[in-house]
Amino acid sequence: MRAVVTCESCGKRQEVARAIPEPTTFHIICHGCEQSLLVTVTRADILTAEAAVRTGLVRR
Repeated sequence: MRAVVTCESCGKRQEVARAIPEPTTFHIICHGCEQSLLVTVTRADILTAEAAVRTGLVRR
């Protein structure tokens, strides 16, 4: 799974450029306003992404 994060300060969307195979929490820096963003990926997020890939809604 890959995450797309939207900055709450400036609204810029950015994709996390690494695979996220299990639930985790990490920080990234917004490329628009340089604000630190907390990203939390839950097991439910991963299951939803895996189901979307299985049904063909998104590509891996």
